[in-house]
Amino acid sequence: MTEILLIRHARSSANASGVLAGRAKGVHLDDQGKEQSKRLAAALTNVPITRLISSPLDRCMETARVIAIAHPKLSIEKNSDLIEMDYGSWSGQKLSVLAKRKEWKSIQGTPSLVRFPQGESFLEMNARVNQAITDIFVEHSRSKSRNVVAVFTHGDVIKAIIAHSLGLHLDAFQRIVVDPASVSILRQEGDSRFVISQNVRADGLEGLLGVRKSATTVGGGDGSSHKRVR
Repeated sequence: MTEILLIRHARSSANASGVLAGRAKGVHLDDQGKEQSKRLAAALTNVPITRLISSPLDRCMETARVIAIAHPKLSIEKNSDLIEMDYGSWSGQKLSVLAKRKEWKSIQGTPSLVRFPQGESFLEMNARVNQAITDIFVEHSRSKSRNVVAVFTHGDVIKAIIAHSLGLHLDAFQRIVVDPASVSILRQEGDSRFVISQNVRADGLEGLLGVRKSATTVGGGDGSSHKRVR
């Protein structure tokens, strides 16, 4: 069984100032983001993480390094397929300004039809990041032991992965909320993939990863795969 922890980077200076950072270099965690990453690290200290993978951008790597302190035997692997979407000429601009553009309605309602000027389309981003996640699951598919892979990446990336994992059309992905320093969990059992949790903050992680009961069920299940372990 393999679980992937989809971890959005903690709050960055761009998040705090309402700027669409995109792939810009030099965007770091702000003071609140540093505190968020410390709280998240504390919540994940006893989780048996077996692999650390990160977007190469600073804000993700900085978050990953804090979590990695409790896992000194693991190195952080950079994966460029998990990098932020390329927002092209929109990168570096205020979201409050961008929201007034005519394209904004399509970005929110029909993103599958949108390509950013001089940048990436949502369809390209969606294909890229979901192939990366599938590749990770395949790499661990023959392992008989439990694998817990922490993936540090970006909000839109995680939203696209969750939507795909739930069988949703890409146009529904904007309805998914992924906060900074939150954790969403995917589990692969054989050919079946499950979304175990979504957008969980550090204070809600207690016990969530301690249960290894199969997610396969009939009739909705009794909720035991989500019960806290005391």
